[in-house]
Amino acid sequence: MTDTTNGSDLAGQVLSRGVASRRGVMCGLAGLGAAGALAACGTAESPNGSDATAGAADSSTEGGSTDGGGAAGIASTSDVPVGGGLVVDETVIVQPTADEFLAFSAVCPHQGAIVAAPDADGNIICPRHQSTWTIEGELEQGPAESALSEVAITVEDGQISLA
Repeated sequence: MTDTTNGSDLAGQVLSRGVASRRGVMCGLAGLGAAGALAACGTAESPNGSDATAGAADSSTEGGSTDGGGAAGIASTSDVPVGGGLVVDETVIVQPTADEFLAFSAVCPHQGAIVAAPDADGNIICPRHQSTWTIEGELEQGPAESALSEVAITVEDGQISLA
C-alpha cells in the first residue's frame, strides 16, 4: 500500500483533528529556539582539536586604560606566534614572519563560518567545508572562491588594535 498524502495535506489533517495543540506547537518552537541558541554558543575548533580562540586577548588592556583614549587592543603581539596566529571575535590575526602582523576577516567567504586559527603549517582552514587559505590570506583550496578580506590594524607598544 502506498501513502500518497503530501506534507500540506498531512498538516491540514493533523490540525483539523485537533491533534496539534497550541501548547504543543509553542513547546516545539521553544525547543527549536533553544537548539539554535546552543548552536550559536559553540566555539570553532582548529583541526588539532584545540579551541580556535585559545590565546586570544581580552578586549581590554592590561592597565585598564588606553593611550590617548583610542580603541583598546584586541590582542597583544606576544599572543601571536611567529608563523601562526589566533582568532579574536571575527578577526584572524597572524604573524607570517617576525614583527609582521596581518589581520583578516575570520568569516569564511563561502558560507559565513568562522575559520580556525592557522594550523602548524600556517594554513587557515574553514571547519565547515575545509576551504584553505595561506597565512597571508590567499585562497589555496575551495569551495570558497576568494581570499580572506583584509582587516586594517595598527600595532603599537605591543598591542594590536583595529584601525
